[in-house]
Amino acid sequence: MTSTIDVGHAAYFAFRDRLLGDLRTTILTDEQLCEAGRLIYGDPNGLSLYGIAAPDMAAKRITLLGRTVIECSIDAYTAPVADALAQLQAGTEPEGPDPDNPLIVDLFCGSGNFGYHLGQRLTRPVHASELDPAVYGTTRNNLDRIGSAITLQLTDYRHLLGQLPARSTHDTYVVEPPWGPAFTADGLDLTRTSPPVPEILDDIRRSRDGLSCHIAIKTNDQIAHDSLTRSFAGVRYLRRITPEPCLPHGANMDFHLYELHA
Repeated sequence: MTSTIDVGHAAYFAFRDRLLGDLRTTILTDEQLCEAGRLIYGDPNGLSLYGIAAPDMAAKRITLLGRTVIECSIDAYTAPVADALAQLQAGTEPEGPDPDNPLIVDLFCGSGNFGYHLGQRLTRPVHASELDPAVYGTTRNNLDRIGSAITLQLTDYRHLLGQLPARSTHDTYVVEPPWGPAFTADGLDLTRTSPPVPEILDDIRRSRDGLSCHIAIKTNDQIAHDSLTRSFAGVRYLRRITPEPCLPHGANMDFHLYELHA
């Protein structure tokens, strides 16, 4: 796949290595945030979370770690996913013990931007969990700065699932586990995320009391060993949202919506 934005790919990969290396748990400076936007998205304003672009983050006291800049789902990606989910759910009648008050549950929230956009677009409460204390700290700061009502906990995703009984068939779970060893030379292997995606789906099923729900997941554009299809075997595929590529093949993002039946 040919990049549509003329960026210094070598400079990007070198900077990415730093963001996931010595800058992994460092709060980035204004200059570093703008450089990340330029190298990853072709423009400093391309790095935008909660409706705030990189050049404005320092003034708004938004803080991002090096790892978060690489791992986050930016506004330009998550807003279309939220729109697609809203369109899909508008065409179905919700069922369940509280069908008209569905939940959004962001299980590995990172920056929290994915859950933020879903909550804003669908006007629903968002519950989120983050296990890394450093990521939790910066995200807690950011959500406070923007006045978000997201309920964020420093906890394991399974603990969060245990707190949230199923309400509606329109309940939606955001699944973005750390890739770590899943990011291989052959592409992204979703059976090797931490924890593996099939295990996460089983945990969600067990929490649902027989009620179906929706799943939103981010991948890159190079899937290894057909692991997306294998992980979601028997799960109804709804839609893929593919942002315009701006990096070499394997470094761009795709988003997928599913309907998970118990």
